[in-house]
Amino acid sequence: MIKVSVLMITYGHENYIIEAIDGVIMQKCDFEVELIIANDNSPDTTDEVVKNYLVNKTIPKNILIKYIKHEVNKGMNSNFLWASEQATGEYIALCEGDDYWTDPLKLQKQVDFLECNQDYSFSMSRV
Repeated sequence: MIKVSVLMITYGHENYIIEAIDGVIMQKCDFEVELIIANDNSPDTTDEVVKNYLVNKTIPKNILIKYIKHEVNKGMNSNFLWASEQATGEYIALCEGDDYWTDPLKLQKQVDFLECNQDYSFSMSRV
């Protein structure tokens, strides 16, 4: 069962997307994670960069990656809504294609906090 769905919308992020994906893949957690990468028909080489990366990278067994490149640009909000509709996790985390995570325990810490504090509806870290 997927515990966390990570939504990663991207458009024109060819220079940043690998670091963004790496930040998710490096997560050390005791649950299943799905990474949904929604490419909003980027005019650059984001599609090729992501596809090459996914073919050549070893992905941890607890991380499932779903990648889609839309044929028509939806716009940022519609792309985000589309990605969120694909999510099957109990929790949702956000990491856009030009952002990245540096803490390999980020998701584990946030899930642990939310699981122990049922009266909270979200968790965030210092940025």
